[in-house]
Amino acid sequence: MKRRRRVWESGLKLLGFVVITILTLFPLYWMINVSLLPEKEVIRSVPHLFPSPAVSTLKSYVEILTKYEVPRYLFNSVVIVLLASVITLFSSFAVAYALTKYRFRLRNFTQYFIIWLVTLPWVVYVLPIFIIASRLGLLDSHVLMVLLYGFSGIPLFSWFALPYLYSFPNELIDAGRLDGCSEWGIVLRIVIPALRNVLIALFILRFVWAYNDLLYSLSFTFHRAKMIMPALLEFPGYLDIPFAKMAAGGFLAVLPIITIVIVFQKYVVSGLVGQTFK
Repeated sequence: MKRRRRVWESGLKLLGFVVITILTLFPLYWMINVSLLPEKEVIRSVPHLFPSPAVSTLKSYVEILTKYEVPRYLFNSVVIVLLASVITLFSSFAVAYALTKYRFRLRNFTQYFIIWLVTLPWVVYVLPIFIIASRLGLLDSHVLMVLLYGFSGIPLFSWFALPYLYSFPNELIDAGRLDGCSEWGIVLRIVIPALRNVLIALFILRFVWAYNDLLYSLSFTFHRAKMIMPALLEFPGYLDIPFAKMAAGGFLAVLPIITIVIVFQKYVVSGLVGQTFK
């Protein structure tokens, strides 16, 4: 009886895994499939469920890479988000480390203030930032976007880092001080190496969230610093919707995210799930 129950449980888990995997990967598969079709084949009454060598073409990719400046928009997105993620990571780590390993006045108030900042929607910052940036001449600039994405993520990722630093043994820090290590040395030689997986996981999360953001990139960039997400909105025309080009642009847009997640997958899983200290 118990053996049959275990078999049923294993079968249900496997079925659930298969269903979730299909639901997750099918939109990506369909986007690739549509991007390889001519426009007239996309809107036919009987869709192509699988890529056919007879009709598949790379014309949509060639057109969006040569006519829509997609390479420049991709470059802007990757560079801006990469630099901003570095700023967010080190700033939020410094805030969380100070809150967990040092005692000072208003320490509890600072933690509650961070939580309050996390609850505020990003849209409330758009108008004040737009006015300030326009007066400083920073609209549609890479500097503005790096600073926006870099500092807007500090409250949330400081909050994410707090539990890991709270669980980090103070004995290791005290041992470093007894050995004559400076505070910077303790952070660089003891804390950061021990929390490497956590920091990489937080970096990946910040990269993905900032890369997928549409609010700030649509509000503060127009041409020079335009990123890939608002650029994809320019593909539909007044009289037609180029589904194949939109699918090709969407696939190219998600390639950096897919690549970085695949490369650092083990760090994300171990950092967010398996990082504990005893």
